[in-house]
This record gives sequence, C-alpha cells and structure tokens, in this order.
Amino acid sequence: MPAVELLERARVEWAAAAVGLVVGTSMVFVPYEFGSVLFQYIYPHIRLLGSLFLAGAGMMLVALMYPAWPAFVGRVGRVFVLAAVAIYWWVVCVLPVSLTGTVLYLLLMVLLVMERRTLRRGQGLLAVFLASVALCFGALLVWAPRGFVRFALASLGPYARWVGLLFFLMGVLLAVGLWRRKPLLCRLALGGLALLFLNMTAGVASWRAWSGMSVYAVLTLACALLAGGRRWPVLAGVRWRLFRGMALASVLPIVTVGAVASFLAQKALEAELHGKAQQAVAAETAWLEQTATMARSLLRVYSRGPGFISLVRAGNREGMRERLALLEGESGLFDAAWLLDEAGDTLMPSVRLNRANGNFAHRTYFQEALKGGAEVQLSRPFVTRSGEPYIVFTMPMDLGAGRRAFLVGGLSLRRLALQPMLASRGYHVEIFDRRDGSLLRETERGDVLTRAPVLELVGAEALTRPDGLLETFDDTGRRLLVAHARVEGTPWTVVVTARLREAFAPVTRMGAWVVAIAVLAGAIALVLSQWVGRDVAQRLETLRDGFAALGTPAPELRVQAQGDDEVAHLAQGFNDMAARIDRTQKELREAIAIRDQFLSMASHELRTPLTPLKATLELLIRQSGSAQGMSPERQRETFARLNRQVDRLTRLIGDMLDVSRLQSGRFTLTEAPMDLVALAREVLERIQSTRPERQGLVSLEAPAESLVGRWDEQRLDQLLTNLVENALRYSPPGTPVVMRVREEDGQVRVEVEDRGIGIPADSLPQLFTPFFRARNAAEHYAGGLGLGLAICREIVERHGGRISAKSDGPGQGTCFTVWLPRAAVADAA
Repeated sequence: MPAVELLERARVEWAAAAVGLVVGTSMVFVPYEFGSVLFQYIYPHIRLLGSLFLAGAGMMLVALMYPAWPAFVGRVGRVFVLAAVAIYWWVVCVLPVSLTGTVLYLLLMVLLVMERRTLRRGQGLLAVFLASVALCFGALLVWAPRGFVRFALASLGPYARWVGLLFFLMGVLLAVGLWRRKPLLCRLALGGLALLFLNMTAGVASWRAWSGMSVYAVLTLACALLAGGRRWPVLAGVRWRLFRGMALASVLPIVTVGAVASFLAQKALEAELHGKAQQAVAAETAWLEQTATMARSLLRVYSRGPGFISLVRAGNREGMRERLALLEGESGLFDAAWLLDEAGDTLMPSVRLNRANGNFAHRTYFQEALKGGAEVQLSRPFVTRSGEPYIVFTMPMDLGAGRRAFLVGGLSLRRLALQPMLASRGYHVEIFDRRDGSLLRETERGDVLTRAPVLELVGAEALTRPDGLLETFDDTGRRLLVAHARVEGTPWTVVVTARLREAFAPVTRMGAWVVAIAVLAGAIALVLSQWVGRDVAQRLETLRDGFAALGTPAPELRVQAQGDDEVAHLAQGFNDMAARIDRTQKELREAIAIRDQFLSMASHELRTPLTPLKATLELLIRQSGSAQGMSPERQRETFARLNRQVDRLTRLIGDMLDVSRLQSGRFTLTEAPMDLVALAREVLERIQSTRPERQGLVSLEAPAESLVGRWDEQRLDQLLTNLVENALRYSPPGTPVVMRVREEDGQVRVEVEDRGIGIPADSLPQLFTPFFRARNAAEHYAGGLGLGLAICREIVERHGGRISAKSDGPGQGTCFTVWLPRAAVADAA
C-alpha cells in the first residue's frame, strides 16, 4: 500500500525545516513587520532569532538531503530549530496567551523530539502531528471560539464553532485512517485539513502576520502533498543529486546575499530615519527658539523705550494705540498685543481681539508676570474671551514712582498650526507644554489645548532621555520611533514620531523581492534540474541496459549518443567498447570454431598417414618373422609408400610449427640475393620428380633472363611449393597447372593458375585465414589443415608484397597472384 507507506514515512523534520526556513527568512528580511506589541520582547533580537531559525533549518535540510554527511549536522540543526521555536513559543505565544501558537509550536517540539526514536523503525510522525493539531484546534474552537485566532477567523463570526467541528472531524478521520491503515480516509481528512489551513493562511495574511501566515502555509502544503502523493519519492539517483545540488546552489546564495544586502539596507535606512527624525526635531526646535527669542527681544525693546514709557505714564491712548498697532501688524510676529496696569485692568485693548476690555488679574500669565520680576514671562496656553487659543509673552514696564504696567504679546495657536512643518510628511510632529502637557501643535489632527497624545504612549519621564530617541507602540500595537527635544528658554517640548512599518516599507519591499527572486530562481533551478536529470537519467539508464546486455548473444547494442557533452562521449565510448567486445566475441567464437575444426582436422590428418605407416610396418614385421621374403620391386613400393607418409607428417608438423612461429612473432626471414626464375624451375622439377603421374601437368612461363632480388630463398621455395601443391591437389587428375613469373611495374609477379574446383565467392575474403578451408574444399577431400595459404600470405607480407586469389566460382579454377618488390636488386647485383 504505497499511500499508507507515504503517510508513515513522512517526517516532522521536513515540516520543522520548512517552518524554520520561512519564519527565519521573514525575520531576517522583513524584521520591522514584527514590530507589534505581540513581539515586543523578541523585537530587539529579531534578526538573531531569525538567523537561528535559518541556520537550524538549513542544517536540517542538508542532513535530510545528504544522509551520508556526519550525523552531528542534523543534530545541531535540530537543536537550533528547537531552541528558536522554544523561544518564539514562550515569548510570543505563552506570555501573550495565544492559544493557537501555544498548541501548534508545543506539538511541533514534542513530536520533533519523539520522532528520533520512531525513525529507527522507519516511521515518521508528520501525519500524527497534523492529526494532533487538527484535534486540538477543533477542541479549542468549540470551547473558546472568541479567543482562538481572533483575526484569522474573524470573518466566520458565529460559524467559528462549526469550523472547530470540521477541524475535530478531520482530525478524528485522519487518526482512524492512520490506525486502521485506510488510505482513502487519510486522503479525505488531509484534503479537508488543507482547505481549513488555507482559510487560516488567508485570514492571517490579511493582517500581514508574516510568521503565522508562513506556518499555516507550510501546514497547507504538507496536507496537500500527503493527500495528493501516491508514493514516497526515491531520494536517490542522478535526478535527486541534481535536484538537491541545484536547490542549495541556487537558493542559498541568493538568500544569503539578499539577507546581507537587506541587513545593510535596513541599517542604513534606520540610521537615516533616526537622523532625519532628529533633524526634524532640531529644525522645529530651532524655529520655536527663534520665535520665542524674537518675541522676548521685541517686547523688551518696546517696554524699555522712553517714548512708549512716557506715553503710558501720561495715559496717551492714541499714542499707545499706535504703538500696539505697530507691534501687532508690522512686526509679523504677534497676533495680538495689549497693555494692562498693575491691577490687571486694561490700559489699551488689542484690536485683533475685538478690543476686549476688563480686568485680567485672574489670568495665570498676569499672576506669573507679577511674581516674575523684570524678565519676559511665557504663559501656558489658554483660550481668550473671543474663544481663540493663545500663548502670550508678558513683559513688565517700569513707569517710575513705583508704578508698573504689563505689555502682553500673544501668539495664536491656530496660526501656529497653519505654519508649514519642517519635517517630511512621513513624520508626526507634536509640540506641548511640559508644565501641564497641553498640546500646542499637532500635524495630523490639529488639536490644541488637549493633553499631548505622545504622553499617553511614553510618559513625560521617557521624554527626558538625553539621546532624544526611543521606540514605543501606538494604540494599535505598532512600533513607533520617537525623537524629542526641549526648546531652550521655553517650557516646550517637540516630539517627532514615525511608524517603523511605513518608514521601512521600501526595505520590506526589497526584502520581499529578494525572497521572491530566490523562490523563483529555486523553482526554475528545480525545474531545470528535473529536465536535465531526466535527460541524463534516461541516457544513463540506456547505458545501464547496454552494460547489462554486454556478453549476451543479442545483436550489437548501440546507445544513442545525443549532444556533445560528457554523457554523449561516454555513450560513444560505450558504443566503441560494445563494438570491440562484439568483434572480440565474434573473433573468439570464430577462433573456438576454428580451434575445434583444427583439432578435428589435425587429428584426422595426423591419423591418415599414421594408419598406413602402422599397417605397413606391421606387414614388414610379419614378413620378417616368416620365411617368405619380399621381392625387390615390392620392397621399393613399400618403402616409397612409407616415405610419402613420412613426408606428409613432416609437412603437417612443419605447417603447425610455422603457424606457431607466426603467432609468437618468431617467424623471421633471411634475405640474400637470389634468382626467382631459377627457384621456380627447381620447384617444378622437384614436384614432378616426386610424383611421376604429374609429369607434364605443371608448366612454367618465365623470361629467359634472371630475375634477381633480395629475398629469403627457403621461404619463397615454401611459398611456390604450397601454391603449386594446392593447385594440383584441388584439380582433377590430368588437369594442367601453369606458373607464370615476370617483371611488372618494378615488381615481380608470380601467378599459379589451375582449372580445378574453384573457390566460392563467399570464401574468398577468408581464404588466407589460418585453419580456414573453403566449403567445396572440405567437401572435396584433399587433406591439409588449412594452414598453407595463411603461411603463404605471411611469407609474402614479410617480404613487403601482397597475395590474392581470383576464381569465377566452383568448377571454374583458381588463380593465385603474388607481387614481390625488387627494391634491393641493385644491391644484389
């Protein structure tokens, strides 16, 4: 049952490595996406934790893909992943009481540890892990739907319990299928769980929760693969080696380089963000300091001017009105100016405040001015009688004789809010009074006189840090960068805040693109590895089949050599080797056949002369033991017969010795000047003299002059004798044989032609092969071992010549032609 085997062999290690890889990648590439309150304890070390995830996951994947590597690689990887998951589980899930993470990561750690024992039996626990997660999720959803994945399943509303029932049902179905080994039940349960986890992935992704989205995506993929898989893949062979090699070679460098680039970019952007925030604070602070300084200087100049003091002392209202109008209008600094006496009554009202008169002794700014001495006093923000928010600068005027007046210059907070901010639009600016936390200016809402929002986030004490930078969380739980500074000479504080997620959005997008490129490169590399691996594997399988077929009696096996790569060269080499082996086997078979034939022929040929020799000798012995004697004529015939048989044995043994010399390389020539025409006549005379019946059958056609050259006379004698004897042996009685010797094109040509049985066309190519005899020669028994022509060829080729045979077919006779070079004739002369 391959499906059950797939479920039993699926390991939690693969899922843990995938979780570590995706979570670690998100932490390293987009750390500011973990800036919410949920991650506040691990946020300062988010990159370190992500690196721990990545290192552990990478070592686990290497150990899984390369089982031959040392075992400590996998053990160290599991320790790293377990440590990272444990930290993440405790800080992010247990402390904030997140039910889903608490259950999920706890089961992952427990089963990852337990799996080391079950792997000894070849059993993984991934299916058990998925069933356990489904059962726990289902029970928690039914029991506490509101506290379970609040944002992931928020769209389900009242249907959350039904989803919990589906989780529980799928978990029970998967557990029963594993227990009863029912693949259909397991597939149905895993398909349902894949859909449920996919829904959770989409819900978490809508909230941009990267870690949760990654984990649920891994669970979805695991369920889908187990539901759709048929058998456990064979992690061996060329395809697997190319797959894992290209996967690591394509993804890891991109991820590593991207992580370094992302880290450097984030650091640079972080430094730039901090610098710009501090610059914005410094610019706002400088502007406010300049405004306050100018306001103080202008009031001081006005209040100490003799002309203005005399106008106030004399009660010249027209003169005082003109001077206050100049202060309100031409200076462009104050929005209103008025004059009070030492009792708080209005000496001269402000035109811009609708000439409001009355006693203002109850105002805080007046009371502070009475106690402040001779310096300009800056008031808290307040609302005038006309309903306008203001801050005022108050300067006492010494009128002499113990009399005092108070010159008041007011700044409208509404006009202050309309002034362009020096900070960029991505920053939020607040200006508040430290004495009571009243808001003077805010970029977004434009509120004033309320309590500064930043004080609700960080508190007044945190804004006293000397470095002027801190990080906190807003009311939605998102991390903020806060830059602050005090305005010298005033009770004001300027605060510039920036949301880190928005500020680091470019780096986040860059990191996302790097991850996407790495995934795309990995996918392309894996597809190419499969394509290349399939091509190489098919060609290697063909080679394997070819090797398996070597040595069999099958016809010649050829492997198709495609391309011009090493595998093609290997295939071509195999084809050459197969061809050589095929030829060798063919030659071996032929040699064995020839050997068997030779042994048969040799035993027959040797027995042929021995039989009459033995019979003749036995006859001679019987006759010598009896009184009867042999006639001289009979004795001559007997001795001649014995001599012929001995010659035949001598010739057979000589041929066998010559072949042995040929094969061992001991066949040598002794060349000396000699006359080939004279040798040919001598050979013919000897052949005719030994066989009286051959008288007149052999003729010689040769030039009258000599044909002298450097040759081995003994071997040429053997050559001519063999050719003429063959011609006579395979010719009918009384059939003539002609030998021709002549010079032609600087060579000597020797022909021996008969009118005998001829040679079939298919036997001509092998005629000079040792132990070979033509078909009709075997049928027309004439004795011999089939060595004579082979020896003739060797003699001719050793002299640098060539020999050939020509026949028009059986019964048409044969002509043997020999060409011998005469290169050394001059030396012979």
